[in-house]
Amino acid sequence: MKKLSLILSIAIIVTSCTKLDLVPEGVNSTANFFKTPADANAAVNATYASLTNDYLYNQFIEVIQSQGTDDCEWGNGRNTQNADKNQLDKFTYDSGTNLFYQFWSTSYVIINRANTAIDNISKMTNLSPALQNQYLGEARFVRGLIYFNLVRLWGAVPLKTTATTSLTNLEIARSAPGDVYKQIIEDFQYGEANLPQTYSAKDVGRATKGAAMTMLVKVYLTQKQYDAAVSEARKVMALGIYSLWPNYSDVFLIANKNIKESIFEIQYQSGSGNIGSNYAGFFRPSFDKSPFAGFGDNPVTKNHFDAYPANDLRKAVNVRQYSYTADPKAPTTIKFPYYVSKYKDPTALTTTGGANNYYITRYADLLLMFAEALNQVNSGSAEAYEAFNQVHRRAYGLPIGTKSIYDLAPGLTQAQFQNAVINERRLEFAFEGQRRFDLLRTEKLIPAINAQDATISVKDYQLLFPIPSLELNTNPLLKQNPGY
Repeated sequence: MKKLSLILSIAIIVTSCTKLDLVPEGVNSTANFFKTPADANAAVNATYASLTNDYLYNQFIEVIQSQGTDDCEWGNGRNTQNADKNQLDKFTYDSGTNLFYQFWSTSYVIINRANTAIDNISKMTNLSPALQNQYLGEARFVRGLIYFNLVRLWGAVPLKTTATTSLTNLEIARSAPGDVYKQIIEDFQYGEANLPQTYSAKDVGRATKGAAMTMLVKVYLTQKQYDAAVSEARKVMALGIYSLWPNYSDVFLIANKNIKESIFEIQYQSGSGNIGSNYAGFFRPSFDKSPFAGFGDNPVTKNHFDAYPANDLRKAVNVRQYSYTADPKAPTTIKFPYYVSKYKDPTALTTTGGANNYYITRYADLLLMFAEALNQVNSGSAEAYEAFNQVHRRAYGLPIGTKSIYDLAPGLTQAQFQNAVINERRLEFAFEGQRRFDLLRTEKLIPAINAQDATISVKDYQLLFPIPSLELNTNPLLKQNPGY
């Protein structure tokens, strides 16, 4: 999907910067643009390309998902000069923490870009109905994805579903979470009804019917609508186009992007002029062997490192323990020299420019969501156990469809089964943008932090982030989350 990941079309120009970032698109986006099918395609491509921003899926989402949880923590000799990351790590953040503002404002830029595409493509008369609905489905998929992030992190957020066309009346109040979720579900349902199951080779990586359906499963699970989650997951499985790779390490090979287990990924390409991934360098510690460069961000906790059972092959893929004696040597001042290792691009020598895609969802995610939801509907379901065990067997290098000594023992209570799923998700999706959301929806974030570091005091109100102060200062209709 090289074209999709590269096009930041000059036809879509972001101008000015009101704090909510629901800014009007450039002059080419209305009267002088959206004239041809190529224009519509460029608008949708630009919406996808926005997802690769450093403040969203090329760094900050992973900071938010892993730091401030039991998976990653600064300290014990691993330090950062970034005050925002330290604040997130120790739960000392406030409305002035810049990371929150950048994530929020970037999200609303993407929402406005999607709204612009939706408003204008829906008026075009020179597109076939199928292509018009596909483009609308893609833009709505992106919009639903971004709102799903926002509502889980902030609760009530401004809900805007039309493009901003002037610099007047930009103040928007927060909408109740229920209203935001209603829109998210409608966007993904539109994608389910109108997106294709697959694309030709040149367009691989665009949002598909299966991607929209899988995101619906995630929304329903988050909302504890377990019957709906089970029903939707069954429909995804019935498509027959997704399956697990036999080996866990296969999932993250650059050569295996966008196929088999992949349901939706953020697209990156290495090489000059391309939009590359930051993750290989972002996670690699600065003392790693020359000529590679790295920042050592999201340093892995001993808690996470120790969470893998013996013989779990995922540990070696997800985490690297550096040595104090063998090259590359970790400084002896670092107590726990554990770092993320699952994003590897041997050609990316610097801290940017990797070809590693970033998963939003994959088939293992669908199976574990199905298992969790089905167990909530029918505790002790053999089908739920089997879905869980398929993912679990692979962790030990065993055939996915054959019973094994590592299978989850039957007879667990409903709560015990859910705990097993959440732990499995921690290891299976380590550093893939899932941990905080999983802990939040199961009300386990505070207990997880307490178990990780008893010196950190997490208040109930901190389960939602503060509305950025820059937003509050420019939009009098916004009200701060309680506690901040």
